[in-house]
Amino acid sequence: MNQHSKSRTKRNLLIFTIAILGISALAAFIEPLTLPPDAEAEASGLGQLLWLISPLAVMLLLRLLGGDGWGDLGLRPRFKGNRFWWLASLVIFPLVLTISLLAGVLLGGLNLDANLLSAFGAALLATLVWSLIKNLFEELAWRGYLAPKMHSLQMNTWRAHALVGLIWGTWHLPFIYVFWPYLSPGLLWYFIPLLLLGTISQSVVYGEIRLATGSFWPAWVMHTIGNTLGNSLLLSGLIQLNPGWELWFSPGAESVSNIVLMFAIGYWLHRRRNRLVD
Repeated sequence: MNQHSKSRTKRNLLIFTIAILGISALAAFIEPLTLPPDAEAEASGLGQLLWLISPLAVMLLLRLLGGDGWGDLGLRPRFKGNRFWWLASLVIFPLVLTISLLAGVLLGGLNLDANLLSAFGAALLATLVWSLIKNLFEELAWRGYLAPKMHSLQMNTWRAHALVGLIWGTWHLPFIYVFWPYLSPGLLWYFIPLLLLGTISQSVVYGEIRLATGSFWPAWVMHTIGNTLGNSLLLSGLIQLNPGWELWFSPGAESVSNIVLMFAIGYWLHRRRNRLVD
């Protein structure tokens, strides 16, 4: 990358970051203004729509008008030669959540109600379609734009993963009460740094798979599986988090157990990718 291209990439990354975080804050402000007073707790207003589409919209504008082009979007699925990485994108979240939930049950952090397995199955079907759509908007921006642009600057790989995760996590903050209804003001002080660590740990995993395959599709698949399983576990009532353990064994990105497991898997994937490159 020549100096001109590098300067343009840095400029556009700064524009992207300021724009999506600013729009996220604006969306949080207007969300309650677009809901009727008697709206259900899970109702969505125009703020959430603006929040969701902003990363993709800003990315498209920068690619169309900011000189970024389309070469590094990663639209090809690249199945050939990437069987391991595609398999990893399918199994990592089920594996991490299974280990985390088993640890939570053994340590008394959560309870499982086997009678609600049918409700869990119904929740899976109900959340899958929404997750597929939502994560297409997200991953076209995060792993289709932000991650490859960060790595194109040839900075330290871990630093690039961390910056992607930090921006991605900060974008979530205005709607934490919507997506994590168990939060109390006392938990908020722990939740925010754990959420940021969680998105950084997941960005290591997503980022390593993106670097190995050159495609954003595995991240879309993995993100969809993680959201579908995690949301279904909570919505169905199959798991009940015990007081004091909410941030240890939650199925969300902010879970301490999930953070540790994701960093471990990300480190292993990083080592494996480097061995293949060498």
